[in-house]
Amino acid sequence: MNTPTLRTLNVFIALVSATSLSIFAQAVLAGEFVSQTHRDGWIDANGTVADVVAGLALVTMIFTIVALRNSHRSFLGRTITLFVLVVAQIFIGPFITDFNQDWLIAIYVPLAFIIFGGGILLPFQVVGMRLAAAVATVGVATHTAA
Repeated sequence: MNTPTLRTLNVFIALVSATSLSIFAQAVLAGEFVSQTHRDGWIDANGTVADVVAGLALVTMIFTIVALRNSHRSFLGRTITLFVLVVAQIFIGPFITDFNQDWLIAIYVPLAFIIFGGGILLPFQVVGMRLAAAVATVGVATHTAA
């Protein structure tokens, strides 16, 4: 197992954090247009943020595949799953808003909660990974100094 550099881990943390914050922003926007009478602007804003979420999730997934595939394989599945779920939600959304397929809300909303949950959980897991790497580095430095 190759150990990534602290810089690589910090870049990964930044990508995961940006993705998670954009997921949070999308959830806030969704809450705004659900109860509004003039909701078209909110729906457009939500769609724009969804595109940002998808872009960040894609970059995070690619970075994970390239930089962490040998050292942290568990994050491969997590970032790939997050990207696939985001794309599925983006695909479903217009059917609800543009084509009045309201029955898809029963899929869309739980999917949003899963994405939001992943957006909350993933940064904590990544920071835990970073702390473990820092402790291992300090442990190695302490062990070699003794």
